Amino acid sequence: MMHRHDSTTAAAALALVTEISLLANGGPARSVLICDDRRTVALALSQMLQILPSLVDIAWVQDAFELADAYATNAADLVLIGVHHGSRLGEEAIGLMVGLNPTAAIIVIGSVVDAEALAAAFVRGARGLVVWEPDQASVPEDDPDGPLAW
Repeated sequence: MMHRHDSTTAAAALALVTEISLLANGGPARSVLICDDRRTVALALSQMLQILPSLVDIAWVQDAFELADAYATNAADLVLIGVHHGSRLGEEAIGLMVGLNPTAAIIVIGSVVDAEALAAAFVRGARGLVVWEPDQASVPEDDPDGPLAW
C-alpha cells in the first residue's frame, strides 16, 4: 500500500488540522482519536499527523461504539472521523460524539465523491473537513480503498 502526498499538500493538510485544533481547543492538539473502518485511511492519517510537534497520543478505533468508549476514557483534543459512501460509521460516530461532548473538535475525513455524506456530517456536528481522493491508478482487487492521494 502506497500513500502518496507531495510536501506542499501535506504541509497544507497539516496547517489545516493545526488551525482547526487551535480554534476548537484554544491550544495545539496533544491527542488525536481517529475513527475509521478503513485501516488504510487510519494509517495514512496517523503518518501525516506524526509530525505535529505537540502530539503525544494517536489512537485508532474502527466503529462508533469503540470511539465513544475511547473518548469517554480519554477525551482527545481532536477527533477525526471517516465518512464514506455505503457506511453509516460517520453518522453514528458524530452522533455519539456530540452526545458525549457537544463542543468536541470533530473533523471528518472523506472523498470528494462522497459530497452528500460530508455535507450531512456538518449538519450532525462536524467542525472541519479533510478531503482525500483515491488514486486512479489503484487496483481495486488489491485494495478497495486504493492508494490515497492527499
